Amino acid sequence: MTNDKNGRKKSLHEKVYRSIKEAIITGQLLPNERLKEEMLAKRFNTSRTPVREALRNLEKEGFVTFIPSIGAKVTDLNQKTIKDLYECRAELEGLAAEKAALFLEKEEYNILEESVILAKQYKQLGDLEKVIKRNTLFHETIIQASHNETLIKLMEPIRMQILRYRTITGYVGGFKPMFFDAHEMILEALKERNAEKSKQLMRNHILEDLQNILTQLKTYHAQN
Repeated sequence: MTNDKNGRKKSLHEKVYRSIKEAIITGQLLPNERLKEEMLAKRFNTSRTPVREALRNLEKEGFVTFIPSIGAKVTDLNQKTIKDLYECRAELEGLAAEKAALFLEKEEYNILEESVILAKQYKQLGDLEKVIKRNTLFHETIIQASHNETLIKLMEPIRMQILRYRTITGYVGGFKPMFFDAHEMILEALKERNAEKSKQLMRNHILEDLQNILTQLKTYHAQN
């Protein structure tokens, strides 16, 4: 009976945590918005205890900031944070591409090749949502193909933070001809099993994308 009760409690806390996190990532809870426990408890139909625990966990992940004498708020979007995130992403995904060049299997290569082809087709059709999905699949497949469990775990919170920036600023500026060219060059390097080339191409691709999102972030701040 005690185990069932603890299981339900854990499940509730996890549900509240995920709900608040999703609301922050999708912009339902905006940057700098105050996060009052009572309001959130009412919104997610729960008590204040799981809300308090969720906010503390989200603080560790960088989604929430606690200010003395004021309380919790949604972490603001700023240039330093996105630079830090992208610099870490560039190194980790560069390493993932390097490892993937050694371990990539035929099935994984086919997924990457299909993603490159379909992304270009969807761009021509103006279907940006599907372009984004194919872009995400391309990067996720390379990360998984690294077979480095620590790298895969480290990438998850970074990806979620970047997704928040992309969603709130409405950033789709990375989907230019150079974006498709970069993916094709990475794919070719992986096919050649050239680990160093794969690594450098991926790093350059991500750091180039950083400049695009910084420009969009500047526009966002000018309008808000």
